Amino acid sequence: MWRRRRTAALGIAAVLAAAALSAAGQERSHVVTAAGRSVPRAYVVSHDGRVQVLDTKDGQVVASANTGAWTTGAAVGPSGRRVYVVNGWAGVITAVDPVAGEVTGRIETRAQLAQAVLRPDGQRLYVTGGGAVAVVDPVSFRLVAAIKAGAQPQGIAITPDGRRLYVANSQDGTVSVLDTASATPKTTIDVGGMPQHVAVGPDGDAVYVSSVDAAGGAGTVSMIDPHADVVRWSTPVGRGAGSIAVTPDGRRVYVALNRRVAVVDTTTHVAKALRLRAKTLAIAPGDRRVFLSTGKTATVLDSADNRVLTTYQLSGLQDDGRGVATTAIAFEPFDPSS
Repeated sequence: MWRRRRTAALGIAAVLAAAALSAAGQERSHVVTAAGRSVPRAYVVSHDGRVQVLDTKDGQVVASANTGAWTTGAAVGPSGRRVYVVNGWAGVITAVDPVAGEVTGRIETRAQLAQAVLRPDGQRLYVTGGGAVAVVDPVSFRLVAAIKAGAQPQGIAITPDGRRLYVANSQDGTVSVLDTASATPKTTIDVGGMPQHVAVGPDGDAVYVSSVDAAGGAGTVSMIDPHADVVRWSTPVGRGAGSIAVTPDGRRVYVALNRRVAVVDTTTHVAKALRLRAKTLAIAPGDRRVFLSTGKTATVLDSADNRVLTTYQLSGLQDDGRGVATTAIAFEPFDPSS
């Protein structure tokens, strides 16, 4: 059963029309900091709808909740007070209080959904799906607008200043650039293939897109110059290209492949493969550790040398002992005052 205090149901198409009218255990503990930051918690969202909050020092589960439906993406609110889970196949956006272990609200969009990102100030949540990006007010937890995107939008990322969204449109080979202030499209960039995920560099001067060739499955990473909205370079990374993340110094991009993890040097544009299988991966702002979902474990790398720091045994997080099929690993937004 869903537990909730409020429920909203509003189709994305209807909002578009309205907008147009208005305009585990662990082996050992390692803490590695970069830029004076080491994130204390990682939010692991499993395919079956579970949210697990891990202490990144020892891999212990400090809080958990269950959204009750299959997931495709997630974003975390300031101080981890809320986790916003995309139950994509159900077309639902779920708000979770991870400490209380409760679902506090849900929005039914009547569209198949994909990924989510929170504006850096925590005042807007953006979710891809149904040919658009749904705009959610996290405070009232209601759908307030929708911005038209391309065909089958998937990955989404936002610039550090919160002014622009970059959306990977997997069915038309493009990336949409959306203005958050006016909630309108600005331009479309052709990157080719089937774009999957997007990541913005820490200073906002580069946008990276993973893409897969529809015919052979070859993966590429492309770099978009956000000042000119053009592709500056592309590089092959191996078969398949999905989840993508950038290190805090902007020097390396990590990409989850079919059977490997690729590391792209953003200066030389050369990719090398790590002998690791990861369903998804993530890097928290200002923390150089790379968190990988590796089957029944979460593997943590030091991005300085790709050394494995620790491995959390995630199989203990499931009642049936099968381990965790992770959809997303997310972190709280960076607070510069902390």
